[in-house]
Formats: sequence, structure tokens, C-alpha cells
Amino acid sequence: MTTEKAYCTGVKRLNNSNNGNPKYKFYFKGGGVCTTQPNAGWVYGLITSPDWAYRGKWVNIDYHFTKGGQSILDGISLNK
Repeated sequence: MTTEKAYCTGVKRLNNSNNGNPKYKFYFKGGGVCTTQPNAGWVYGLITSPDWAYRGKWVNIDYHFTKGGQSILDGISLNK
């Protein structure tokens, strides 16, 4: 897992997982994109409209890459 500071440029709510749990895609300055894993419990800790909390702000992100090269967001918090 990698941790770094990034500037969030947007958040998109994706379709729910097959189990009905929320999934999001986060966009970062410089072209970085991370999605949350299906059924990730920590996603419920995001406020109802995560775009308001993170878009246009510096955040700390934890992420990893799949074997196929997709970046998966493991956690996000505002950089203070």
C-alpha cells in the first residue's frame, strides 16, 4: 500500500456493487484516478456527498495497484 498527498479534482458515485454497497471513483490533479473496492466498509464513513468534502482540496490517500494495473483507493482523509 502507498500513502501520499494529492489534490482531489472530483468524485463520481459509481453503480452499487452486486451486494448493494456504494462505490466511488476519485480524480486527482495530474490525471490520477482511483476507485474504491466493491463492498469496502470504510466507504460508509464518507459523508453523503463526498464531492463536497474532497473536491478542490488536498487529501491524504492510501492506495494500491491490482495485478492488472488499476489503482484501488484504500482510504482518504483531508490533509490538514
